[in-house]
Amino acid sequence: MNWKKVLFTIAAIQVGTGVTIIGVLSFIPLFLVEMGVNDSGEAAFWAGLISGVTPMMVSFSAPYWTRKAEHYGGRRILALILALITLVTFGCALTTQPWQLFILRMIQGLIGGFVPVCAAMTVAVTPKEKMTYGLGVFQAANVMGIMFGPVVGGVTADLFGYRMPFILFGTLALLSCLGALFLIPDIKSSKKPEGSVWKDIIYFLSNPTVRLMIFLQFLCNFAMTGIGPILPLYIRGMMGGDAKAVATIVGIIIFLAGGSSAMASLRVDRLTARHPMHKILISASATCGVLFILQYMMPNVWGLGFFRAMTGLFMGLIMPISNTIITLSVPDDKKGTVFGTTTSLALWGNVAGPVFSGALAMKCGYASVFWSTACIFFLVTLLIRSQHHKIVAAQEKNA
Repeated sequence: MNWKKVLFTIAAIQVGTGVTIIGVLSFIPLFLVEMGVNDSGEAAFWAGLISGVTPMMVSFSAPYWTRKAEHYGGRRILALILALITLVTFGCALTTQPWQLFILRMIQGLIGGFVPVCAAMTVAVTPKEKMTYGLGVFQAANVMGIMFGPVVGGVTADLFGYRMPFILFGTLALLSCLGALFLIPDIKSSKKPEGSVWKDIIYFLSNPTVRLMIFLQFLCNFAMTGIGPILPLYIRGMMGGDAKAVATIVGIIIFLAGGSSAMASLRVDRLTARHPMHKILISASATCGVLFILQYMMPNVWGLGFFRAMTGLFMGLIMPISNTIITLSVPDDKKGTVFGTTTSLALWGNVAGPVFSGALAMKCGYASVFWSTACIFFLVTLLIRSQHHKIVAAQEKNA
């Protein structure tokens, strides 16, 4: 088995599915306005709920799907997940009320455990000495979904209306499903998982290094996704209420941030070979905090886009390094199931971020979202700095 070929096949499926899930974020607030939600604060609040419910459901379902993948093989379970996502995505095109879109996005999250399954498959096929590289490719693929999705969704929405992107994304999910069935070998664990999901959660949380990385990922997810519900409305306000192609511009800005993040993730193994992981994490999180403040200070859309791209560059270092530290901190027979548990817990940041920021924007204005996000990254910096000895111990143990 050519592990690199399998690795990049998994990555390509991640990109396609990520585009399907994330692509709606560039136009959901605008789609809600078309549905009749005319108050901008209410639209931001609904957008936060609709954006947050998907990762919330994934956080519940992720351990289940990874354990099923351990039992029946990653290829079969991934194909099943993608087939169900295809059906739900086509259904979103038929919605006429915000609550209908909310329900379908909730179902999409419940069946959407493709990220931890792909992570487990990535770890299974990647040699141990190449793990940082493999997880860098995994993270870059995740980011590319975030990167291309809003551009594709925004351009399609502006040209053909807000329902057509769902048709396009459903087709893309179907192609990803076929790719999983016919292009990926059957990857099964030699040892079946034992015990319950709850026992897995207790086991992994008892490891102080894994616990620290989960909390770090939670805070980063919270900070990054919190901007999502307000970004289209904030940019429309910057450009004027009658501005054209807002969804496309939002997509371009997210594309730039995702591109810089993906490049950083693909190069992270070279950086970790020269510098301690905890120092990279400290520098990256502190810089992200400063960059969110600079985003708010920009007087125009392109200044905002530049500093969001810079933020993406440093965010691209955090996730693959934290995932690498997690794999170094657990036994080999637990590497397949660890990502179901860690993804489940860390994804609550994706849940809390949009909901909290949507509510905060409605009560306190858009500025409060940028400043609160910056404060969260500064909190992350202090946390890593105070607990860096745990990261160093994990690296030395596996040296």
